[in-house]
Amino acid sequence: MVHRRRRVQFGRRQMTGRQVAAALACGGLLAMAAHQAGGTPGGQARAAAVPAGAEDAAVAYGRAQLGKPYCWGGTGPGCFDCSGLVMQAYAAAGIAIPRTSQQQWALLPHIPASQARPGDLVFFPGADGTWGAPGHVAMVLSATTMLQAFATGTPVEISPLSGDGAGGIVGFARPGGA
Repeated sequence: MVHRRRRVQFGRRQMTGRQVAAALACGGLLAMAAHQAGGTPGGQARAAAVPAGAEDAAVAYGRAQLGKPYCWGGTGPGCFDCSGLVMQAYAAAGIAIPRTSQQQWALLPHIPASQARPGDLVFFPGADGTWGAPGHVAMVLSATTMLQAFATGTPVEISPLSGDGAGGIVGFARPGGA
C-alpha cells in the first residue's frame, strides 16, 4: 500500500500536514500570513503594521544577553543558540517569529541588503545549513555590526557584519514586516 502525503494549500505555498503542524507549533503560520499579506513574489516586503519601537525593543533585549553562553537549542534565559536569541528578542518586542533559522528565513519577509537596519535579521549558510535553508542567523546592529550567538564556547557577542566568516551572507529579513 502506498501512502501519499496530503498537501494543504496556504496562499501560494503547499505544505504537508506535518509542515502545517510544525508551523503552528512555532507560530509560523502567523508569520507566513504576515509575509504573504505584505510580500511580493520576489520575496520583497511591502509596508506592514509593526508595533512602534519593536526593533528597538528587540535590539535592547539582545544586547542585554551579551556574554551569556551559547547552547544548541537554547532559548534562554541562561543560554541561547542563534535562532533562539533572535526569537526571544522579538518575543520581548511583542512579535512572534519561528524557532529555527531555516523557518525564519522561509517565513519572514526578505529585504535587500541596502535596506537593512538595526533589528533586521541576517542569515548565513552556517555549518548545519545551506543557501536555501540557512543554518545561522544574527541581528543587525548597524551597517558594520551584528549581535549573534555563534557557537559552543563563544558567548553572545557583537561581531563585524561580514559574509567572510560564515560562508557568505544569504540575505536579510525583517520580522513584523517592512
